[in-house]
Amino acid sequence: MNRSHSPSRIVRHVFATCLFMSLCWFSAAGSYAAEEAAALHSFAEISVTDPKGGSYNYMQLLDDRYTTKLELPAGTEISVRTQEKIHGLYLIWDKPPGHWALQTREETRSSMYLLGKNDWIHEYISLPEPSSEITMVMPANATTLCELSLYGEGPLPDSVQVWTPPHEDADLLLLPTHADDEHLFFGGTMPYYAGELGYKVQVAYLTHHWAEPYRPHELLNGLWTVGIRAYPVIGDFPDYYSDNLEHAKTLYDLDRVFSYQVELLRRFKPEVVIGHDVEGEYGHGVHMLNAWVLRQAVSLAADETYLPEQVEEWGTFEASKVYLHLYPEGAVVMDWNTPLERFGGRTAFEMAEAGFAEHLSQQKWFSVRTEGVHDCRAFGLFHTTVGPDIPEEEPDFFQNIEHFSDDVLPEETPDSETEKVTEEDGAQENPANRFPDIPGSSTMWILTATLLGVFVIFLLWGRSKNRS
Repeated sequence: MNRSHSPSRIVRHVFATCLFMSLCWFSAAGSYAAEEAAALHSFAEISVTDPKGGSYNYMQLLDDRYTTKLELPAGTEISVRTQEKIHGLYLIWDKPPGHWALQTREETRSSMYLLGKNDWIHEYISLPEPSSEITMVMPANATTLCELSLYGEGPLPDSVQVWTPPHEDADLLLLPTHADDEHLFFGGTMPYYAGELGYKVQVAYLTHHWAEPYRPHELLNGLWTVGIRAYPVIGDFPDYYSDNLEHAKTLYDLDRVFSYQVELLRRFKPEVVIGHDVEGEYGHGVHMLNAWVLRQAVSLAADETYLPEQVEEWGTFEASKVYLHLYPEGAVVMDWNTPLERFGGRTAFEMAEAGFAEHLSQQKWFSVRTEGVHDCRAFGLFHTTVGPDIPEEEPDFFQNIEHFSDDVLPEETPDSETEKVTEEDGAQENPANRFPDIPGSSTMWILTATLLGVFVIFLLWGRSKNRS
């Protein structure tokens, strides 16, 4: 027998070929999954026309800087054409624009969408039907657009912030007064609990910075950096400076401030609330006001007679734990120095620094610290329904909390039925779930299994021929 053409050699050639095909399939799928969406705005045909026929230079919208912007009269249209189909557009507005319209066209088909309902200033819009021709119709009032980016199919670059709506039911509610307080005084709270552990962290600011149009962008960029994905709530109170509590009380309508904070507690139903130092950290009166209102809002939120119209909409609620920055009672010092896997080994403190670094306008005045009134690790337990923290255990804002307000308790079933369901669920496990990031993973597993089956058949056939 000529050994170069023996059945066993043929089997090895067939198997090698099948294995090569399988590896190519996996490699192609992996490359496809990693390919980033193409940025289409650099090569698009764009025109900006107001209702009177005036045209505008759109290049300010493509320079990747929110500090340059285009002021647009009411009803202005921005028309875009591209060679490739647009799958989504990313917009950065100077202020919440109000409602505006988006029209998409593909051959003879046209669709219209009403947008701007969220009042977000950084917003990615995924098109239900990709299109190579779109028209944006600005609101009925004048508005200002900073950036316009267009993307094709595929994963988006890290610079695109795809926000989700505020949580319907949060685990932790963070209550900074100004943009940047969330990093300076609450330190690693956001990167650790939201970014690393995946808790539902909702940030809600007391004041706004619309008079300083760069600061809202710094706010969003900082939150995005530390792992926050739920869009923040921004209060309707202007940013004023005060050096004492009594003066701060004269700056705002106190009834509205109380209503705002109580509604936050009732709406988000957080197990844990984090607030400011009662002395205002470095003596800021509005920080003091924020903490002063919170200390009363905790009990008011649970009072069904306080603002009954809110109770009708949200119900009453009492948080399990409320921590205040630098509060002396029930004091804890958080460990923000543990490396976080979610951030490539950087610590929660380092991520707080990274988040604050996005606040470019504030760098010369402040920094994230671990000493004195700026110690972002130091908190105290102002309110608890689950008992005091255990000093011997590792500091944790969620210590002693076993049940959450959004827990869904399973219905009681007989033990035999429970066991039956468990066995069936295990038997129906989908192998593709083990590789959720690879498109068509179930198809690849079927192909691999088929190739292995063919190999076994050829192997048995080859052995039979050799024996004969």
